[in-house]
Amino acid sequence: MASMNKGRSTGRRRAPKLTTQMKSLSLDCQEMPPRINAATRSPMRSKLASGHLRSKNGSSDLSDWDRSCSPCNMSSRRGSAAAMLTGGYVVIHEYAPSNGAAPLVLGERVHVVDNGDPDWLHGFREHDRTERLLSFPATCVALVQPGEQAMKILQNVAVPEIKLRLYRDQVCIIKPH
Repeated sequence: MASMNKGRSTGRRRAPKLTTQMKSLSLDCQEMPPRINAATRSPMRSKLASGHLRSKNGSSDLSDWDRSCSPCNMSSRRGSAAAMLTGGYVVIHEYAPSNGAAPLVLGERVHVVDNGDPDWLHGFREHDRTERLLSFPATCVALVQPGEQAMKILQNVAVPEIKLRLYRDQVCIIKPH
């Protein structure tokens, strides 16, 4: 009986881990984002900025990072440049309101108009022609400072040198050096 199951695969084949030698990633974006050196806005920001992403030969692994990210909901290069200059809020967790309104989608930009309640925010979707006022939890959005850019991870990324792991469909906010 064991010899019959020997040739069969019981599950899906696991995707290979990324290493410094394996630098091919797929992108699901319509056009390439502008090239920038990236660092995340997270507790790991200082580690990324201090140069811990160097491999044994001294070259940077940020090219892996750049290739595994895509700008969030940018329709053109001009739109992405304008969004980088103005800042604003970006959706980092999806939210479906109970009143039947359209849900907030990952990477979508939101203009917040009322910040009175620390738990709930009110605002409008950017480029939404219906101009409907939305109410959503404050934890669903993150502030994007001028000069920063929201990127959506398209493939899991692991940086073992600093024990950093980013997951597919996660939204990260990056800032050029």
